[in-house]
Amino acid sequence: MSKDPAPVSASGPEVPPPDGPLRILSLGLPRTGSSSMAEALRILGFRRVHHGTEMILEGWDVTWVSRAAKAHFPSLSLSEPGEHRCRPFTREEWDEIFGGFDAVTDYACMLALPLIAAYPEAKVILVHRDIGDWERSVNEVIIDRFWPRRTPSEVLVRCLVWLAGAKEPLANGIRQTFLGRFDAAGPDELRANLRKVYVQHMREVQEAVSPEQLLHYRLGDGWEPLCEFLGKEVPEGVPFPRRNDAKAFGAMYDQIQREKIKGLVWVLVWYGVLLAILAGVTFQHRRLAALWHIC
Repeated sequence: MSKDPAPVSASGPEVPPPDGPLRILSLGLPRTGSSSMAEALRILGFRRVHHGTEMILEGWDVTWVSRAAKAHFPSLSLSEPGEHRCRPFTREEWDEIFGGFDAVTDYACMLALPLIAAYPEAKVILVHRDIGDWERSVNEVIIDRFWPRRTPSEVLVRCLVWLAGAKEPLANGIRQTFLGRFDAAGPDELRANLRKVYVQHMREVQEAVSPEQLLHYRLGDGWEPLCEFLGKEVPEGVPFPRRNDAKAFGAMYDQIQREKIKGLVWVLVWYGVLLAILAGVTFQHRRLAALWHIC
């Protein structure tokens, strides 16, 4: 496995690597304010924070996403002929992925129990959101994007992707992770299982972490409970971040689509070149044949 390139701070320059393993696991499910929590942790001095949207927009290594899904979700069906299920990741393998970070948020929550087992010394933040608002947000922001209705344009793009032999590793890895975590075979079952798995996720994390290492945080709680839990001073005059998670996720999805279209354009260009060469060869062959016939 290759290691993620070092992310950068909000101001741009690369920051020094942290000492030791992951210190914080923020394990609220996607669409529970993970972008805001990631920014809050940075403000408190945890400069290297892993978040799914930045993983895409800043070009970090994402080859592990699909492997992790196949390794840790037994219910996930294997789609490729001859494909084998990966074994669960070891602590050393998790270190290769997250070893350069102080904290993880967002996407890491989908692998909460393996990460808790790998980093038993880490503090865990479990963010709660009204379950109805959360369900609506997941449907609109995630499921509707990664499982779009089959419009003519979407069908055309999918056909071109298939013709190009493109595997869409990141998009497929995200789909696999959601299907595996929510014990679903497709988007309809995924939607039906959202509430059940939300409750299950909260219970599993609470049961796996000792009370003194776990913070139940609710959106809107502000700085005080978070700072007390992490042993930090409340930032004076700094409002708690209110990042737009939906906007950030939309930017990530748009980046995936741009990369897909860029690849398709190159494939179409090469197809065009090959067809032009073939047409030229065919034309010359017929021209020479005609001349030979005349002679």
